[in-house]
Amino acid sequence: MCGRFVATSTRDLLVDWFGVDDIATDVELPLSYNVAPTDDVYTVATAPDERRRQLSVMAWGLLAGQGATPLINARAESVADRALFRDAFERRRCLIPADGFYEWELVAGGAKQPYVFSPLDSRPLGFAGIYRRGTCAIVTSASRPPVDRLHDRMPVVVDRDDWDAWLDRGAGPAELRWLLVPPPETALRARPVSPRVNDVRNNDPSLLDDAAPPLRLF
Repeated sequence: MCGRFVATSTRDLLVDWFGVDDIATDVELPLSYNVAPTDDVYTVATAPDERRRQLSVMAWGLLAGQGATPLINARAESVADRALFRDAFERRRCLIPADGFYEWELVAGGAKQPYVFSPLDSRPLGFAGIYRRGTCAIVTSASRPPVDRLHDRMPVVVDRDDWDAWLDRGAGPAELRWLLVPPPETALRARPVSPRVNDVRNNDPSLLDDAAPPLRLF
């Protein structure tokens, strides 16, 4: 799963990197070093005219029905078939920009040591996402190195060359399933960071400081 991530790219940078044509909101989100469920996040999707890309702000956690807990993740293996996600997958796909995401390792004494997984090229990632009524969820798949060391699930990262295919409002499930198959290894670096990440109330650049003493993944 993905339960916390990093969003430290400015809106202007995201507009440029993701080839955004229209900004569909007046809201400019603050940089976040500890994005948590229900937080507002940026999304990139194809506009209804099917020609232009729009940057919007949505709440992380797909509405699943009145009184239901918002769903922050959707499994790639069932997103096209599960009733809760099927319509959004077929009609409302998006990219959720991120600069990294967190997973945890249980260490001596029962403490949880967070690791950040960030792109090797330092460019924003585009998580595969689906959306409904101003809310969104991240599509996850079986994890690959280096993430599989800590968790069996990870966000689906859509390669930049595949953004058009993922955002194509006319594409059907059969055309999209291949985008949800994770590569043998992902272009991510992993490093242990401040345990202050564990508290969602903490949100500042020091969360990305190297842990002391550092723990080694490999």
